[in-house]
Amino acid sequence: MRSIKIVLILSLAFAYGTYADPFDFYCSGPLARSIGCTGIALSEGYESTYLNPALISSKNKLGIGYIFASQNVDVSLQNQKLEKIGNPLENVSLLHLGASLRLSDLSFIFEKSNVLDNISLGVSAALPATGRAVRVGTSDTKIPSTPMYGNRNTRLSTYIGLSGRIPLDNIRIYIGGGVHALARLNIFVDANLSPDRDLLGIDGFLKLLNGFLGGVAFELDQETFFLRFGAVIRTPVQTEIPTEVNVNIAGETALKLVASLIEHYTPTYFGGGIGGGIKSSSLKISVGADILQYKFTDLKLPLLKIQEVSPEEIRGILPSHSTPEFQDVIVIKGGLSTDIYDIIGEADILAGAGVSLFPSPLKSQNGTLFVDSDRLTISGGLGTRFKSPGIVKGEIEFILSGGIQMLSKKEFSDTQTSIEGTLPIISGTLNVLF
Repeated sequence: MRSIKIVLILSLAFAYGTYADPFDFYCSGPLARSIGCTGIALSEGYESTYLNPALISSKNKLGIGYIFASQNVDVSLQNQKLEKIGNPLENVSLLHLGASLRLSDLSFIFEKSNVLDNISLGVSAALPATGRAVRVGTSDTKIPSTPMYGNRNTRLSTYIGLSGRIPLDNIRIYIGGGVHALARLNIFVDANLSPDRDLLGIDGFLKLLNGFLGGVAFELDQETFFLRFGAVIRTPVQTEIPTEVNVNIAGETALKLVASLIEHYTPTYFGGGIGGGIKSSSLKISVGADILQYKFTDLKLPLLKIQEVSPEEIRGILPSHSTPEFQDVIVIKGGLSTDIYDIIGEADILAGAGVSLFPSPLKSQNGTLFVDSDRLTISGGLGTRFKSPGIVKGEIEFILSGGIQMLSKKEFSDTQTSIEGTLPIISGTLNVLF
């Protein structure tokens, strides 16, 4: 029984882990990040695939970017700083790829038409730069994480959206929808503890789970100014890992367990944004603000759900994890961007700054093992745009952006533990506009 218990607990610990979608905190590209992720009304091209798919058709783009974030969290126990506790919110290293194009540009599929000129397809993806698409558990994490702030470094996320625009003189109406797909790894553990064979096998298969994101935007475009309004809604995605553990001793089944673990939760959100600015032949200044409500209270299931166990008396020694009490949160974002045209020859200068506040979805942390905090993010970016070489028609953008997320201090009175820290983010992107 002791061996069975050890195998079982180790197996469940190996499978346990809860993660968040990376773009909820790192946006859908360095350009969006430089203006505080205010994308509901200001996003354009493939960055819109996640932020507001209605605006995919606002600009044709191909892009590649890199995102790196290094967590710096201070942890103290009984007023002693812990130097080697590990990183509760691990480093993030993601490669970001994207494209948005008119359907009429796909001449090998569609014939050119005015209708297809106003319909665009967008694709955006976050690929782990560590070479691992999915990792089960958080073996490098010494402190368990919440369903929001877990390891984002080994996630594979893709977004595909379709949008169309209705041009009416100086007014455009954008409508679009998209699917965000997240990778899931199902786990199966077989342990044969017979005298002639000592074997522990762990197997799994990969599956994608999908959620929906929809949006709409209205734009008034005049010669000297523009104004946009947008709205989005996202459906939740909850990934439950079906985990099966079988233990055999001397050819007899000593233990069978079928359970599911909540491995990932992407909450529902809905909200709106407003953006606009002034423009001339030499300058364009844009400002925007978004407000979103995240419905974390929809997550009510236990983290570990036992579906079948044999023999029944084993149930009493199984570890259990329940979700803490969540609350819905209001996320606020704001940003400013400036385009200065032909400042160096025919090259443009791009600059932006932004701020966003993401409150903690946990009502209380006392008595829990979860790491969470209110997050204030200050961001900025600088880049250039110039005509592309003759091989590729259009323009090329190169943008460097970054920011710092500041976690408010959290006190755990029961263990005299406190957590606070900062999260610096550095990213770069290369876009081709056509």
